[in-house]
Amino acid sequence: MLIAETLRRILILAAHPDDETIACSGLLQRADVALVVFAVDGAPPHYGFEKKFGSLHTYSATRFEEASRALNHIPHCSMRRLTRKDGTWFQDQHLFLELSEAFASLLQIIREFSPNLLVSHAFEGGHVDHDACHVLSHEAARAFALPALEFPVYWRSQDGADVLQRFREKCEGEFTLPLVDEEIALKQRMICEYQTQKSLLPVFHSELERFRPIGKIVADRPAWPKYPFENRRRALKTTSFLKKVTEFYGMSRVNEFHEGDIH
Repeated sequence: MLIAETLRRILILAAHPDDETIACSGLLQRADVALVVFAVDGAPPHYGFEKKFGSLHTYSATRFEEASRALNHIPHCSMRRLTRKDGTWFQDQHLFLELSEAFASLLQIIREFSPNLLVSHAFEGGHVDHDACHVLSHEAARAFALPALEFPVYWRSQDGADVLQRFREKCEGEFTLPLVDEEIALKQRMICEYQTQKSLLPVFHSELERFRPIGKIVADRPAWPKYPFENRRRALKTTSFLKKVTEFYGMSRVNEFHEGDIH
C-alpha cells in the first residue's frame, strides 16, 4: 500500500499524453511533488493524422499542448520528455527499437528529479510503447533501488474482448486507489483537455486506479502472438519486441547499473 513518505516526490513514466490521466491522475493529485515523463511523440505514422493536422509534427505538438493543459490542473505537477542524445523525441510505436538511448535519458531525469517513487505501465501486450516503458522503468527502479509501481491500461483477452484498467494476471500486492468526488472531478477536467482523443477516452472509468509493485517480464515466454491495438497496421509480433528487450537486458551498461554503480 502507499504511504505518505513515498508520495513526497513521484515520477510517472507514461508512454503517451493521456496515459498519465487515465491511469494515475488521482495518484498525481495526492503527491507532494510529481513529474510526468512522456516517452514518445504520440504521433504514429500511417494512421492519417498527418492529413487531419497537416503533419505528424503538428499532431504531436497538439497532443503535448493538451498534456500541458491537463497537468496544469495539478499545481505541484510538471512534465518532461525522454530524448535522444541529439535532443529529438522517440517515435510512437518504435521506442522498443531504441531502449538503450531511452534508458540513458530516463536515468538522467531520475538523477535530476530524485523521486521517492517510480510509476509506469504494466507489461500487458496492449501497446508496444506501454510495454517498452515497463521495461525501462523496471530497470531504472533496480538501478536506483527505488520503490516502483505499475498500472494497467488495456489489453485484449483470448476471446477478443477489450479489457480496460485491469491487470492481465493476478499478482501479490495489487491494490486499488478509490478517488473521492473532488479527485474524480479534477480527473474528468484533465480528460476533457485531450480533445484529440475525445472519441477514445470515454471508455475509461475515473472512479478508481489500480497499482501493484512492478515486476520483470519473462522475455522468452510471450503470452500473446502480436500486439492487437495500435500495432495492428504493422502486425508487430511479440517476439520482435522481446528480442529487443533481451538485447537490452544483455548490454553491459545495463548490467553495470544493476550492480548499483550510480553516482
